[in-house]
Amino acid sequence: MTAASGTTLANDGTVAGSRPRRRRRPSSGRWLHWLLAPLAVLWLVPVLLVLGLSFLPSANPATVLLGTWPAQPDFSNYGIIFQESPIFQDLVNSLLITVPSVVLVVVLGSMAAFAFARLHVPLKALLFGVLVLALVLPMPSIIVATFKILQAIHLYNSILGLVLVYTALGLPFAIIIVRTAFLAIPRELFEAAVIDGATTWQVFWRIYFPLARPALAVIVIWQTMIAWNDFLLPLVAISDNDKKPLTLIPLAYRGTFLSQPGALFAVLVIISIPVIIIFMLMQRYLVSGLAGSIK
Repeated sequence: MTAASGTTLANDGTVAGSRPRRRRRPSSGRWLHWLLAPLAVLWLVPVLLVLGLSFLPSANPATVLLGTWPAQPDFSNYGIIFQESPIFQDLVNSLLITVPSVVLVVVLGSMAAFAFARLHVPLKALLFGVLVLALVLPMPSIIVATFKILQAIHLYNSILGLVLVYTALGLPFAIIIVRTAFLAIPRELFEAAVIDGATTWQVFWRIYFPLARPALAVIVIWQTMIAWNDFLLPLVAISDNDKKPLTLIPLAYRGTFLSQPGALFAVLVIISIPVIIIFMLMQRYLVSGLAGSIK
């Protein structure tokens, strides 16, 4: 017992009668990181393989690092594809397909999501169920019907036709994600704005739309990946080479680059760059947007 406080000290230095301190267990997050690290490395192997083979010279195809990197990297493959293929025209075609479809999906999807979240819509539950079922349908199952519809409305072999199809394909996912984000916003905010004299459009555009930026970032990334990376729909719906997007270059010029496989992989690298850039610019919104959609 000490003279100052009158408390009794145990042999291990702890105060007698007090609860022993519990040792902190290592957080499960560290173990999760150790488990996910090998998976991340495994996912990087195809990326490294494509990037390495894009530098593979046709004169010396020797490789190192288990075939993932050329022994003598050569940047001439990128010059070949810009000289021997109309890649700039294909790039413009991909932009003309992707950018309008992303804008339409973001604007129309957020407007429909606002209606589902805050307005009175007849048969709202039934319509929302149809949207959920639309997500289950794979693209190959509707490709024949899409082809016939484009022919019937005279939009076959048209960039506008692809834009409309990609917009229709992206709207169900966009409405579901943004609707969940709108439901997380307090309804009192909507009622207070209406009392202050704001119209329904002003409430949507000035309050709800800015607050849903994380969810909208998810939509932008998702729709960009669909419209930019798709191969099947342009293959079926576009017949003119001057209207084909970047994703059809490996198929259209497979004979030209048959003896130069490095040029084909260089095309794949160029196709991947815009999606990577958009993901890096919006990744800070991605996690919060997906988390809000799960609530």
